[in-house]
Amino acid sequence: MDARVRIFVGAYGSGKSEVAVHVAFDLAAAGSRVAIADLDIVNPFFRSRELRADLEAAGVWVIAPEGELAQADLPIITPEVRSALGETDLALVLDVGGDDAGARALSQFRPFIPEGQTSMAMVVNDRRPWTDSIAGIERTLRRVEANARFRVTCLVSNPNLGEETTLEVVMRGHALICEAGRALGLPVDVLVVTEAIADILPPEATLGVPVLRLRRRLLPPWQGDPFRLAPPRDRRTHMMRLENEEQRARNAVRAHGGKPNGEPH
Repeated sequence: MDARVRIFVGAYGSGKSEVAVHVAFDLAAAGSRVAIADLDIVNPFFRSRELRADLEAAGVWVIAPEGELAQADLPIITPEVRSALGETDLALVLDVGGDDAGARALSQFRPFIPEGQTSMAMVVNDRRPWTDSIAGIERTLRRVEANARFRVTCLVSNPNLGEETTLEVVMRGHALICEAGRALGLPVDVLVVTEAIADILPPEATLGVPVLRLRRRLLPPWQGDPFRLAPPRDRRTHMMRLENEEQRARNAVRAHGGKPNGEPH
């Protein structure tokens, strides 16, 4: 995944947006000039555009619809993506949607993607029904390639069950994904694990694959801010309500001598 243009594809639930965001942050931290283009028109809950503020604070150029159009699909950002593909000093990360429609969104850029400077990694989570076997991984890969009009150059091993991931889940899944890589003639570039799993992962369990320590940033609405997908007007109302509640709580503390609920000093 050392190419100037790094494309990340994967079936729904593979974790490809999380990996794409992590790579963008790492490149920026290393001093590279970086952009990430959100081409994911499939999943409204786990898209790299949801971290726009954090990415931009890290110096990453985020190419995605903004403001009231934040949940819009691809066509309105097409000129920016084409421009970024032509900037030879720019490290570009493309976060591509997880199904046939998402892969087709990439195909329109095929004439502008620089040969010899591009990698396309398919992120694989064996705990998803369509990639839980070597045959399923191959079917998914061939379908993505056909629709994207670009060949996958490597696999990214991301075996997990979210918060229920165990060491056994990672080891069994990674072994399957490595076997699929051998069957497909593709390298497995990295094994993605959380910090907690990385600390207990036996070196031999990596099967010689470098480990990428991941901190989850993309959370579903039921685990994070439930208003993050709402229009800006609704978000402002929600934030004002929270600020008012916090101010009332501070006032109540002061009214009780600096202790919550009237507790004595």
